[in-house]
Amino acid sequence: MAKRRALTFADRMEISTGCKAGWTVRRIAAHLGRCPSVISREIRRDQYLRAGYQSVHADCQAERRRARPQVCKVAADPVLQARVWADVKPGLLTLGWFDGVSPAVLPR
Repeated sequence: MAKRRALTFADRMEISTGCKAGWTVRRIAAHLGRCPSVISREIRRDQYLRAGYQSVHADCQAERRRARPQVCKVAADPVLQARVWADVKPGLLTLGWFDGVSPAVLPR
């Protein structure tokens, strides 16, 4: 069975319910079958000072954080792109390194 990587909305609801019930991080983690550090990090990351942990807000924030596709640093910075292209030898170029870069700028 593969390990789950990301917390689901149901997991976040359980975390919210456990926090409101006064459960410890370890108890919530045991209930969900997760590592306590995952639960602790989730609560710390998405906790409000007065309202506490809000599962809906936490799920929306997590979706924004994992938004794909992300822009490659080289493709986003023209100065860095020019320096890299100056250093790349045409025989060693592997297409796909610079996704988002126009084919017109590829060395020939």
